[in-house]
Amino acid sequence: SDEFRADLVSATQVLARDSGGRVIPPENLHVTLLFLGQVPQARFDAVQQAGNACTNAPAFELSFDRAEIWGRANLLCLTTTSLTPPQATVLAEKLRHSLRDEALAPDGISGMGEHEFRPHITLARDLPRRGRPEPVPPLLMKVNDFVLVESRTVARGSQYSVLQRWSLMS
Repeated sequence: SDEFRADLVSATQVLARDSGGRVIPPENLHVTLLFLGQVPQARFDAVQQAGNACTNAPAFELSFDRAEIWGRANLLCLTTTSLTPPQATVLAEKLRHSLRDEALAPDGISGMGEHEFRPHITLARDLPRRGRPEPVPPLLMKVNDFVLVESRTVARGSQYSVLQRWSLMS
């Protein structure tokens, strides 16, 4: 939500700026349930159907309270020290499972990794140095919906466009 995004920026802007990395613009801050990579237009319906199949999933909350530097990727991420709510994990796994067959098709979805869902928000990229995890004031994100986002590379970074939105059950 815009309210959560404003709270997030207020709580982390100094940390992100002081990291020395490229700070993610507020409008691009997000949590990824599943990264698909490039999806051919012919497979777009399958992605929409997978989203449609998850609309009966329950809403949930995520609590972010730790800043971590992910060294191999040179990212500053906001993460959580608490357990991921099972509703979030089930939603991410259901999407992954629904789209796995599409990924195996010759012209299917690429880039879908087998990584465990770990909620995080990338605050900055291309960090010049390593650092230690830092606590941050807990930020509670209410997740009432999820979206399909298209990412386009532009001169100043990435530009995200929401292509479809699905509501979760409250």
